[in-house]
Amino acid sequence: MSDVPDWPRPHFDPLGDRPAGVRAELFYLVVGPAPVQPLQVSRRRHHLDRIEPGLVISTHRRAEDVAWFDAWFHGPLGREIDGLFANPDEVRSAQTLTVVRGTFAGEAKDLNYLRNTLGVVSAIADTPGTLAVFDALTTNWWRLGDWRAAFVERSVFEIHDHLFIAVTDEPAHHPGLWTHTRGMAKFGRPELEIRHLPGAYDTRNPAIRASGRVLNGIATYLALGANVRDGQSMYLPETEATITFNLNDDAATRKHFNNAAVEICDLDEKTGLPVEGGGAGVLLERAGRLL
Repeated sequence: MSDVPDWPRPHFDPLGDRPAGVRAELFYLVVGPAPVQPLQVSRRRHHLDRIEPGLVISTHRRAEDVAWFDAWFHGPLGREIDGLFANPDEVRSAQTLTVVRGTFAGEAKDLNYLRNTLGVVSAIADTPGTLAVFDALTTNWWRLGDWRAAFVERSVFEIHDHLFIAVTDEPAHHPGLWTHTRGMAKFGRPELEIRHLPGAYDTRNPAIRASGRVLNGIATYLALGANVRDGQSMYLPETEATITFNLNDDAATRKHFNNAAVEICDLDEKTGLPVEGGGAGVLLERAGRLL
């Protein structure tokens, strides 16, 4: 029996009518000294059975390009550092980081490419003096203890380890709040979004909490191989709600997500179209009852 269990995609749906050439992308940074070469990897500890073909591992030093290097630690990308790390100044003053980056077939029948890439990151993070890991696609920073708990000690697929859910109250997206995922490019799938959430911009808002449940659920379904198509409707037994998917792949969407996005809307059963004005109020109200 293999000591590296598969990460299957039980809902695998071949390409279908999606554009050819869809790719999955992974992009991580390990902050700290360069790893020893050759890289010291362990099947049992790091949960990988190979280093994926095409995976690019490169070490960068601050002195080579100060502006590029510092951009990871300051401004929007570095906003979590102060609240997450006990030593934020030490993280920000690191002189070396290692990039682990690759593209893979978006229609892969399993997620072993993800598991194997995480194993490489974990092996690099075992280098003495490592300070942090950064998931560039979700813009999430990881403390080493949290990373090892998720991917060394546990190493099972959980969507929340690979996804970030953002909520914004920007006037451009009014009325209501806008919530969406970041990270679905890891699976060769579009981001998910829900518009016009009611209530306050507050973590106690039941609509925000319900939207997180919905987005995580549908994101898991897609990550595990499913596809949804523009205009497709779906009945969700848990909430007894019917929704529809509206694909957005215009220039503004691509600029924001570096990916397409699918808006989740309530279905108007009389017209078979998204409810007028968009939004998923019925779905969120019913999902909120399950929290």
